[in-house]
Amino acid sequence: MRAGSRAWRRWPMSTAKGVDVSTWQHPNGAAIDWERVLDAGYVFVIAKVTQGTSYVNPWALRDIEDAQAAGLLVGAYHFFEAGAEPGLQAKHFYTQLVGQKLDLGYWLDWEPGPMENYQASAQYNAFMVVMEEVSPSCGVYCDLSHYEALKQVNVDIHRLWLADYSTEPKLGELVWQDSQTGTVPGIAAPVDVDVLTSTRGLNIPTAPPARPTAATTHAVTLEDEPEEVPPSPDEPPSPSSPPPSRDESSSTPEP
Repeated sequence: MRAGSRAWRRWPMSTAKGVDVSTWQHPNGAAIDWERVLDAGYVFVIAKVTQGTSYVNPWALRDIEDAQAAGLLVGAYHFFEAGAEPGLQAKHFYTQLVGQKLDLGYWLDWEPGPMENYQASAQYNAFMVVMEEVSPSCGVYCDLSHYEALKQVNVDIHRLWLADYSTEPKLGELVWQDSQTGTVPGIAAPVDVDVLTSTRGLNIPTAPPARPTAATTHAVTLEDEPEEVPPSPDEPPSPSSPPPSRDESSSTPEP
């Protein structure tokens, strides 16, 4: 933290501000300056790592390691693709993270299209069964409509990360995504902004950490998206564009 900053005092110590990121936060290959993010009072990040059974965010490991080196807490999420084998999706997710220390753990981004209740239950549970091999408390990201659909099929939700752009958390969620158009120093594109509603058991920094040089051991090699599914994840929108979907195989904006 730069001298004179008071960013650490902006939120009660029982809560904390953070962001979640994917390739969309790297327009034109721009890296994120995690020290500036931390200086602005954002103390955690949840990074998209995988989608479906084959896509890997080329920035994921670098973002995780650079954020940790700057002093942020980190977590990781997988974007679920309906129709792709759930167990293979879970394995694809956790095998990218071998050896990583995740303060905020693993998360499933659950926002599939309409499906029958039995299909939703079967696919969700199949993913979670495999994730239990490495993380018995894998959390779930969703909006209110998907949350209500999950409750109807009576599946277990260990930890909830809710996208809800109203005035305050309402369902006891651990993480509350309260904006998808945040402007955060150090990030060159609009970004989702989140609130950790309970910091119990977490080592939230209350003073500037001793910072090593940011870890940059992972070179970023941008990969092409399949031709039939534009746009390529290495071509995110400009900062002036509306926020994209977290689905990086689609250009359809989030609701």
